[in-house]
Amino acid sequence: MSKYAVVTGASSGLGKCIALELAKRKINTLLTALPGENLPEVCEACRREGTLSECFEFDMTDKPALVDFARTVNEKYDIFILVNNAGLGGSRRIDDVPLKYIDTIIQVNVAAMAILTHELVGNLKRNAASYVLNISSMAGLIPTGYKTVYPASKAFVKHFSLGMREELKPYGISVSFAVLGPMPTRQEIISRINRQGWIGKSLSVSPEKVARICVRKMFRKVRTIVPGKLNSLSFHLIKLIPEHLRGMLMSKSVRKNEL
Repeated sequence: MSKYAVVTGASSGLGKCIALELAKRKINTLLTALPGENLPEVCEACRREGTLSECFEFDMTDKPALVDFARTVNEKYDIFILVNNAGLGGSRRIDDVPLKYIDTIIQVNVAAMAILTHELVGNLKRNAASYVLNISSMAGLIPTGYKTVYPASKAFVKHFSLGMREELKPYGISVSFAVLGPMPTRQEIISRINRQGWIGKSLSVSPEKVARICVRKMFRKVRTIVPGKLNSLSFHLIKLIPEHLRGMLMSKSVRKNEL
């Protein structure tokens, strides 16, 4: 029976690039995204690479829909890769946002990832050697005012991934997490990178290149994947700066450049 990779948030940006990178490697894909975000076109692009690809359009914050998707996967498909890519962020003052804004970030970045992994881990075990790739961010290393929930959610991705890596290793499942820097995927992000000047531009890595690096290193069972040489250097340097100073400097930068 054919084996598949599950990729969430696959209609655009990094998720789309990861789906296409897997398809180029002749890996079949099960892709998810919100309705109306051109996911069928991405599936068709994967099929043109000579692979099987199916699309599932639903809201990751809808727990019954998420569990139903996992049930369908377990009943109809054998999977050996899970890419938890779907995520949300933003720069807003905490007292300016509605409760739904906060809840949505937590549901997509934290709850959906944990629930989907829980529901699909049995399938991954049956088809080992298997791989899980969770997408985190440099933001998860820095507590940041005016972003607050987003960096906290990405810190969760790190700790969840490292814990699951140890737990699933005996079953032949490798868990990796990617720590991403600036990536020009949407106009809003491109504008933010441009406002940061040469620093933002030098740290920026295209989603196509990030996808290639992430997939290659996932298969090599690398624990922490940091695409881009300057981002890798920043990843190590950040840890040398006291946490309170990191938070203060980044919060000032967000307040100045993003609000």
